[in-house]
Amino acid sequence: MKYVIVGGGIAGVSCANEILGLERCPKLEVVLVSGSSSVKSVENYRKIGQYGEKFDVKEADSSEIFPDKRFKFLHATVTNWDAQKKQITLQNGETLKYDKLCIATGSRPKLQDELGSDSRFLFLRDTQSARELQNQLGNAKNLLIVGNGGIATELIYELKNVFVTWLLRDAWICASFFPDDVEKFVEDRLLTGRSGGKKHDGVQKHLQYSTSSMNAEKSSEKLQGPALGPDWCSGIDFGVEASGNSGKRSVKILRNSVIGNIETSEELVVEYLDRSTGVKNSLKPDLIIWAGGVVANSEVWREERSLETAHNGGIAVNDACETSIPDVYGCGDVSMLTLPESSLWKQRQLWTQARQLGEVCGRAMAAGAEEARMQNMYFELFSHCTTFFGLKVGKMCRNKRLTKTKIVNETTNTEVDK
Repeated sequence: MKYVIVGGGIAGVSCANEILGLERCPKLEVVLVSGSSSVKSVENYRKIGQYGEKFDVKEADSSEIFPDKRFKFLHATVTNWDAQKKQITLQNGETLKYDKLCIATGSRPKLQDELGSDSRFLFLRDTQSARELQNQLGNAKNLLIVGNGGIATELIYELKNVFVTWLLRDAWICASFFPDDVEKFVEDRLLTGRSGGKKHDGVQKHLQYSTSSMNAEKSSEKLQGPALGPDWCSGIDFGVEASGNSGKRSVKILRNSVIGNIETSEELVVEYLDRSTGVKNSLKPDLIIWAGGVVANSEVWREERSLETAHNGGIAVNDACETSIPDVYGCGDVSMLTLPESSLWKQRQLWTQARQLGEVCGRAMAAGAEEARMQNMYFELFSHCTTFFGLKVGKMCRNKRLTKTKIVNETTNTEVDK
């Protein structure tokens, strides 16, 4: 049996681990194809209650993560897929046959294809783009940050010596993680910023060993690596003094606003609409950091017309990660679960869900769909555990009326009064 997994992020790696753990056949062959020379895996996994979980992320060479001789890693990208012949074609022209295929190619920032070549735009998504951010901060006086998720929130908190405009389409800050009644608490922390030192005193709790990012400057190839994860900002120096700011820090928040047009001639001009007032305004930043909104990397797969896709361009899968084509599975950000609407669970582009989907997918591929369904409770209740500005954050459920958010001081381990 030959399993081919495309994608070296948490979902793809978790799928490969599950298959290797369940299949005992010595003739088994698991091939992982990734556009990045490194892969990301889960370490120090621990359960928090019945539904919550937390883990560290390790980025390393595939041989370090997969010592199993039945595993093979290919640093390549897929250019064509023939579902009838059960084969994929790589960028070097090589064809790869499979018995079962897992698609875990993830997602990329919106507008990256259109504006990614402009040096005044930085699409903050992977380890390499995070390092590029550090290099560009020294020349920026005015930043525009677009996005209202975890990456944007951490970035706002860490930035120093720069004037920042934060544009978000939601009515309140970090709406993905916090209900509106704790916005004042969150806003006070963000506007104050980190008073001293680095996150976790400069020590990364979530390990990262980035082969691809360390060699990025030496390579003319700009392959997108796996997405940023927990504590991504721990190893980045945000204290670079921006020219002319004399140590000042300013954050302006534009709530309930959407970008209407971006002019990229000699001067960078961003036109946006304030949806609360209906008034159109414009900004002239030096650098735009895009940290919100992604699209599935599904183009090469969608060329197969028999493959069902979702409204967002993701690959439609059921609760066993099966697609509309036999022996083809999907997991992670590239997939979209077609489950009945629930007030307790919703799919999100989170590391925890990527790991869970990868595990379910691997189990379904190796042991069958019914076995995968019996073993997991991941789709019963939404839960997510993370950290923001030195505080542990736990979130359960997706219904506003039922949602429980708990914020804990990471040093004293006591709940914070919101």
